[in-house]
Amino acid sequence: MKRDWSKTPVPLCRHLSLGAFLLLSLAVPDLPAQPQVPNPYPGITFRQHELARLAMHEFFAQHWESAESTGCEMFRLEQAETLLPLSNMLRFAMRAWRILNDEFDSPQERETLEEDLKPLRTECIRILHKQHFADSTRPTRMFLEAGINGFNATLIIRSKPLSSLSAGLQCYRTLDSVRTLAPQIKDVYLGLGLFQCSLANEPGIIGFALHLFNRLQVSLDSGLTYLRICSDGALYTREGAKEYLLQFLSPSIENEAAEKRRILKSLEAEFPCNPFYVFQDIDEGVAFHRENVFSKAEFAWALSQVRAFDTSNSSARRFANLVKWQCAAIDSAASADSRMEPAEPGQAYSFYPVFLVAAKLRFLLDCNKNLGPETQKIALRLYHRQRKQAFSIIRRSDINPMLREFYLWHMEDGLP
Repeated sequence: MKRDWSKTPVPLCRHLSLGAFLLLSLAVPDLPAQPQVPNPYPGITFRQHELARLAMHEFFAQHWESAESTGCEMFRLEQAETLLPLSNMLRFAMRAWRILNDEFDSPQERETLEEDLKPLRTECIRILHKQHFADSTRPTRMFLEAGINGFNATLIIRSKPLSSLSAGLQCYRTLDSVRTLAPQIKDVYLGLGLFQCSLANEPGIIGFALHLFNRLQVSLDSGLTYLRICSDGALYTREGAKEYLLQFLSPSIENEAAEKRRILKSLEAEFPCNPFYVFQDIDEGVAFHRENVFSKAEFAWALSQVRAFDTSNSSARRFANLVKWQCAAIDSAASADSRMEPAEPGQAYSFYPVFLVAAKLRFLLDCNKNLGPETQKIALRLYHRQRKQAFSIIRRSDINPMLREFYLWHMEDGLP
């Protein structure tokens, strides 16, 4: 059954869900243009601002060590000059993002990331409440506290859903207040947009309860508007907002599909060596626009991207390998340059090669309407077998539960 895109559950593909309000995403000055910022937010020095932008650019390029090193440099600066704890929030955000999207080399590395979370959050809130800062910095302090608490709410959404919702609502109210107090802090719109989009897609009783007890109206359109404002005008959350727009915009509505395409191309241009954005681009087509993807021109473009990929860590290597699998699905006579590593059973993306086979069969069935009855029957049987296998593999894999939910929805929609 086709999903009603106006009631889509909260998806997650390398993105957080309810409560993930403020993933900070930046661009360094020599990359695609962001407006000059003469004065960062109240209480944030220009040096903090520059380091934050650099750290998050490195993060979205999947250069984890460089991003962490820059975050630590910012932390030392904040300690030396008694500045607002922007670095704590950034480093918390980076860890939360990686945990929720399986961006680590081993279970041991995941444990290390998780162990760092509590002290980062505790120290951030301690500094915000115990140290003296000028009254003019109050909106920024509210923004930072709501942000780190929002990330924390995301991390507990599975284990403590009611606590997560309560914390998310409190963060929403804080961010809405910041919007009034300091309209220039456009980053608050990421949190507002995610909250609106997330709850607009939940069962009606949740929206009714929110309105009844909190007088809060939620809607998908409002959420998308907020995310667009953030992606256009925020200092620190532009790329985070873009990635969430990719999740909430519908691939079946013409203008929204075109908007998704523009966003993907902008991310590919900003991070040309990161295979994740090429993977997303092709995956969107494989699932929803197969007539544009299964072509020799698309294969040639994808293969040219593979040769330029940065594969310096496991996450980059994973997505580079998945792009090679996409190349092989597009053109079964793929050259040696696109040879891929096998998908090991239980790995997070072990389902994906099977998904690609099913998508290619779906494409062939849709293109060859005049197949003989027996050929049609055999092709349909193969298609449904591959489709069923893809679902079975992902349910048994070690993929993060939130990521699993996204891909289950993704396959349900992409493989009718």
